Amino acid sequence: MTPVRPEVAATTARYLELIDEALPGQVTGLYLTGSVPLGDFRPGHSDIDGVVVVAAPLPDASAARSVHEQLPLAPAFDVTYLTAAELAAPPDPSKPVVFTLDGVFKEAPLGGPVSPVLWSELARQALAVRTASDLVVHDDQEALEAFTRDNLKTYWTSQFDQLETNTAGVADEEPVADWLLPWVILGVPRLHALLATGNIISKTRAGEHALIAFPEWCDLLNRCLDHRAGKPETFTIADAKAAVPYGRKVITTALEL
Repeated sequence: MTPVRPEVAATTARYLELIDEALPGQVTGLYLTGSVPLGDFRPGHSDIDGVVVVAAPLPDASAARSVHEQLPLAPAFDVTYLTAAELAAPPDPSKPVVFTLDGVFKEAPLGGPVSPVLWSELARQALAVRTASDLVVHDDQEALEAFTRDNLKTYWTSQFDQLETNTAGVADEEPVADWLLPWVILGVPRLHALLATGNIISKTRAGEHALIAFPEWCDLLNRCLDHRAGKPETFTIADAKAAVPYGRKVITTALEL
């Protein structure tokens, strides 16, 4: 079983205590996804991601909102509220959903974070804090790969286009925020690895995957991995400019798989 860090255990225990008081019997399951079950939770960098299984859609989200407002700001507790019936069927982004993002409570009229990725994470590698009895999660590899390809063509392509625009004409020695490069450099190869292997992996594993698949960028990859591991690293506009052809190569290669 994946060890759970004290801050993760404390936040989830506090959440269940508060939500059971606010909505007795409503929360039937709590499952952690993302970095925690993958063994890649990094204090100061990682959020606590997960799915809250509810007995029925929340008729009034104000009670849950109040609970989230009482939780620690860091690490952010980012969960999506779904019923067992919703999880047993393919993800439906046309439905309203309640979730938190960066610790902020949200109600989306259409989908929010609902996607095949969340369903597959829950089905394959989630860590149960509270187990919902007889939970069956729809896990569709074909849908997962189709969603990943679309995400590469739209979201990730636009990220590197924006990075190129934002760095044009800026002096190479100018610093950039220390989170930016590790986020893109380690984020996009997760999708390449999924299409190459069929598996959802952590950011650290994705960086290691990229070192083999894209060794020409090993210096930048190793520095981003060091930053994720908690070592002090600084990044400049020159690094950001180098990230653009890297990202485009990862995307192009992934879409050929």
